[in-house]
Amino acid sequence: MSKLKWTRPSPALVVSVIALIVALAGTAYAAHRINGGSIVKQSIGGGKLKKNTLTGFQINTSKIGTVPSAKRATNVFWVVANNPAGANNVTLARTNTSGVTLQESGGAVTVNFPFDVSGCANVAARNNAATGTPGPGYAQTNGVSGSPNALQVRTRDNTGADVDGDFHLIVICQ
Repeated sequence: MSKLKWTRPSPALVVSVIALIVALAGTAYAAHRINGGSIVKQSIGGGKLKKNTLTGFQINTSKIGTVPSAKRATNVFWVVANNPAGANNVTLARTNTSGVTLQESGGAVTVNFPFDVSGCANVAARNNAATGTPGPGYAQTNGVSGSPNALQVRTRDNTGADVDGDFHLIVICQ
């Protein structure tokens, strides 16, 4: 059997081993010392972030503008009406658009908008504006003949009879 002969390592081998140890130690040190709190603000580009890692808290919504699929939601209008028992006493509790008026007549409330709602989808429900527990029943909407800016809302009890009642109305336009 031949005898193994030990030779002195070359200078290149010594330098490369030292470089390997320094590189591994530096990576371990960085992984231990650097965390989210030690990163300087605005120092990481958006392309370096993982997908779905940001929340609304980190996003400046004033910089992103309207989200394309949300453009349809910019034409949603709602009305909350108080309509206690009695004739002609409906009041507007709140709305998200100005210029809305209410008029009660013949068991129905006409909701007048400052724009055309004839081609819009709408739905109403018996509910209240924190005035008490809503009565049983439902609400029904109809267009108003000859008035494209108006919708009629009828509140009914659980048997289908007309009854005064608070309601919420939602109108969705394109």
